[in-house]
Amino acid sequence: MIAALYARVSTARQEEQETIDSQIEEIKKRIQEDGNILPSENIFSDDGWTGEMLQRPGLDAMRDAAMAGAFQMLYVYDRGRLSRVFAYQEIIIEELVNFDIQFVTIHDIKAETPEERVLQAMQGVFHEYERVKIVERMRRGKLFKARNGILINGSSIYGYDYIKKTETEPAHYKINEEQANVVRQIFDWVGNERISLNEVIRKLYDMGIPPRKKKSEFWTKGPIVRLLQCSSYIDGYVYFNKSESCVAKKPIKHIKYKKVKRSSRKPRPREDWIPFKIAPILNDRPLFDRVQKILNFNQTYAPKNRKHDYLLPGLLFCECGNRRAGDGQNKSGHFYYRCTERIYNFPSLERKCKLPGVNAVILDGMVWRELMKFVKDPKRLKEQVERVLRERKDQSVSKQECDRLGVLISKIEEEEQRYAKAYGAGSLEFGQFKDLMRDAKKRKQDLQTKLNNLQANINEVGLDKIQVDDICYEAQKVLDEIDYSDKFKSVRTLLDKVTIKEGGWVNICGHIPLFAQMLGDEPTSRNCRSPKCREKHIIQCSFEKEGCFICKLPFCHG
Repeated sequence: MIAALYARVSTARQEEQETIDSQIEEIKKRIQEDGNILPSENIFSDDGWTGEMLQRPGLDAMRDAAMAGAFQMLYVYDRGRLSRVFAYQEIIIEELVNFDIQFVTIHDIKAETPEERVLQAMQGVFHEYERVKIVERMRRGKLFKARNGILINGSSIYGYDYIKKTETEPAHYKINEEQANVVRQIFDWVGNERISLNEVIRKLYDMGIPPRKKKSEFWTKGPIVRLLQCSSYIDGYVYFNKSESCVAKKPIKHIKYKKVKRSSRKPRPREDWIPFKIAPILNDRPLFDRVQKILNFNQTYAPKNRKHDYLLPGLLFCECGNRRAGDGQNKSGHFYYRCTERIYNFPSLERKCKLPGVNAVILDGMVWRELMKFVKDPKRLKEQVERVLRERKDQSVSKQECDRLGVLISKIEEEEQRYAKAYGAGSLEFGQFKDLMRDAKKRKQDLQTKLNNLQANINEVGLDKIQVDDICYEAQKVLDEIDYSDKFKSVRTLLDKVTIKEGGWVNICGHIPLFAQMLGDEPTSRNCRSPKCREKHIIQCSFEKEGCFICKLPFCHG
């Protein structure tokens, strides 16, 4: 028989008596003794994956192969390799049974009789209990060591090296002088020279100082902020038991598999922290306090706390293909939309986009004026109002009448069929049949004439001109008095994309919904494929060197 094997070792490998390789070798030996065949593609394993989760790549591949009928027997080291949760074990084994696959566990009791199946299930329960016991024993053991002054933290913070325990001395942190000088330099730059964090990143990159993990050539703001907020550099203490693992409330969606179920952490109360004494790197308490004030100030007045209501965020693009984003207030008090290439390529790559920034006040005002000029055009506005009123009147009156006439015509056609069947069965004389059919045909023609006339005149429904003028006046009045929040919503309803081009040209692409639905229905989606649901319009505006050709304000590139 064709067999398959599945093996798994959890992240707590030091607690496992068998490694993944030894498990596989032992299972292969058992398969050979049983005289079964093991193709190489039927070896499934999850090395370093917790048994608390059911979603694992190796396990999913095994279940898919079982569904496809790739093997007839599955060998495992024990039931705990499938999962450390008893309910998950039963789910997987039931799937295998449904696919007529024999389940063989090497270190659990054979399950051939009902009594043996119950005993094997009890062993599965103990696999779950064993995991809980191991986790609890590890937790209590670490706390006991930490409270007795033994350093538990395996990884050290930046500026220190972790020295493993030896026969003569316990594990401890030792200052890494090269990294310690970088820490002192960063504190000096921020606290004394008052340079920005972006400038700190640029200086570190120019000096060729990479971050410790070296995932990229340059630092990012997060590690630098955490370094500047770390009190261990000045107090000389690191802490154990500062946080505990928990299930992420907002997991990363694009990650299909996670090795650990509790992938996030939450802080513990301060009184639960266990301190360890280390040698401090900084000796200047006023400098450290000054840096904390600067960080608090930056957080309070961060660019995300906008001081200007930008009208086009998310809709504005640069000709180079990147988005444009609000850049905050400059020294002169102006606000600008700038190409985001400088953010994506910071600090290592040279900028390719040479287009300057655009004054946000001028651009927002110009786009809104052009949009209102288009929407408030008297002829176009009147056409839209008449269309809406006609559609509503057509749908509320004409459509109902057409449906009623169509039902009556269908009933007359059914009546004609009954007459024909009665005449064929001999229940009616020919003269009677002829008179009945003539009467039905006349009624049918009359109804059909009414229906045709109604459909022909459906677009000629008269509208009250006074009502149309009143609606147009009210619409213009509302558009004149609209506030920022309504402007923001209107721009997103009508515009699809605004592009800044070379030479000061601004390309505005948008649409106007036709709103052909009954009152109370939801409007057709702006992304609907039907060409009837919207009209596209492109407006091209330009900035002239002496100023905006609409508002005549000076155009400062910044």
